[in-house]
Amino acid sequence: MTDGSTPESGGEISIGQPAQGNPTEKVDIDSLRVRDRLVFETASSTYTLIVGKDLHCILVSSNKSARGGQIILRGGTNADTTEYTPNRVFVGGRLAYAFEEDSSSLVTTPVINSIVHEPGLR
Repeated sequence: MTDGSTPESGGEISIGQPAQGNPTEKVDIDSLRVRDRLVFETASSTYTLIVGKDLHCILVSSNKSARGGQIILRGGTNADTTEYTPNRVFVGGRLAYAFEEDSSSLVTTPVINSIVHEPGLR
């Protein structure tokens, strides 16, 4: 599936393609660059994140009932959401983000089972 969105440098972005990057245990948010793609596997869904400028991203879920769209990446939390990690997302934790239209409300995914990081084409 291609959604036609472009977080910065033009062209369509492939969302539903299988992850082909590097499996990792954690992602440091500061190391992400525009057009990087992160794929998060949880027990109930696969989340694909395309990084845009200033951590404004596109988030798509394989679970049709899970909301996706334009988000602001906020970092991660531990599994029970008692600790917020603003610069890190890790296996065993949760992705933390806010929707652009309501950037004050923090949203988290289910617990992450695996992460794949695909550097974007530069």
